[in-house]
Amino acid sequence: MREASKLVRTSLGLPPKSKYYIIPEGDKTEIQYFLGIRDNAQEININSLIEIIPIENDQSEMGESHPLRKIDNFNKDLEDGKFLYYKEIDKVCFVIDRDPQNFSVEQYDKMLSLCEKYNYSVFVSNPTFELFLLMHNDAILSLNKKEMLENKKVNKNKRYLEVKLAEIFGCNKRNVAFEKFQPNINQAIQNEKQFCEETEGLKYKLGSNVGKLLEEMILK
Repeated sequence: MREASKLVRTSLGLPPKSKYYIIPEGDKTEIQYFLGIRDNAQEININSLIEIIPIENDQSEMGESHPLRKIDNFNKDLEDGKFLYYKEIDKVCFVIDRDPQNFSVEQYDKMLSLCEKYNYSVFVSNPTFELFLLMHNDAILSLNKKEMLENKKVNKNKRYLEVKLAEIFGCNKRNVAFEKFQPNINQAIQNEKQFCEETEGLKYKLGSNVGKLLEEMILK
């Protein structure tokens, strides 16, 4: 099926579409955001030759979606033929949190090594994806960087970044209102450049490189 589709587009003089498999670590925040990107691709000016495919956690992964496990599960799905993947034109993108409380330095290094081995891409937010969401507003430039990086608990249930997300955008990580972020995607891409964007540097430094993924997909 994949080869037939590719051949049909080529025979019509059209370049084949690239599938961007977006594989988030969590089962709430990131998947909601990228479903919003997919569903509003035309308005966001996503390249029409890119098909965005966010992959939601299956039932067995709910609450146990460690980044290293996500690689194993995706590879198994490929072996089982669950996804059509043409490595020359498609792209696999893991979207993960650095979150040092649950993701050790050794595990982080292994994640990067495995992604390099399989030619997958990895997009990291340190400490969590809420940091990238906050980049959709210039208010982030005035927040305390040390407090953001430490992301300590502010109360029994919420950490610093989630509290700031609620204050600035009026939403939380379990219910991302994508319409509040969509108008400011280019702003987030630019604000991200004020923080660390390098994958190796994100092991320790405050920042994200999710904006680089969006920048790659959006037509200039």
